[in-house]
Amino acid sequence: MPAKSTTVAASPGDSATGNGSAAGPDEPAPGQGEVSQVGDDTRPALSRAERRAVATARDYLSGLDARDGRRVCELLVPGTIEQVELPRERGGCAASLDASIGYRDPRGLPVWRGSSFEGVASVEADEDRASVVATVFTRFADRPNPSLEDDPIYLRRTGGGWLIAQPSLTLYRAVGIAEPPPSALAPPRG
Repeated sequence: MPAKSTTVAASPGDSATGNGSAAGPDEPAPGQGEVSQVGDDTRPALSRAERRAVATARDYLSGLDARDGRRVCELLVPGTIEQVELPRERGGCAASLDASIGYRDPRGLPVWRGSSFEGVASVEADEDRASVVATVFTRFADRPNPSLEDDPIYLRRTGGGWLIAQPSLTLYRAVGIAEPPPSALAPPRG
């Protein structure tokens, strides 16, 4: 993707990752066109496209944490969920995700309890594709301490907004798949 890459140290309440403004798709919002200084951290401001991609990634992760299959499915490119062999198929994306999120595998694999968006490690966006590397805190039933990992989330612009282009590590973990396929880490083809 021939786009700029921005590394940010954003937290869930950071204004740099808030909703878009009246600026164009790749223009910084008013007052955010230059590098911002936060303590000892110097970082470029996010473009409107980057902010919206981050907001979509955050909504997706929040939907998984809330066990809201309908919300997660609304944020997926149509057909995306078919890339995952869900443990409980129920005849549609939302019903299948509702039944599968938090699945307790009879083999005793780690049981996902929830994941929370902790920030953004990096974000890239161009006219029709984006990637957000979200830092995610994940809690498992059989572990006293949560895990912290960077989850690459790939997005595609459809209509006027962003949708998740492929399942991410967090989705695989949420449905009880302990070993996500390597494709979860690589950008989608096409």
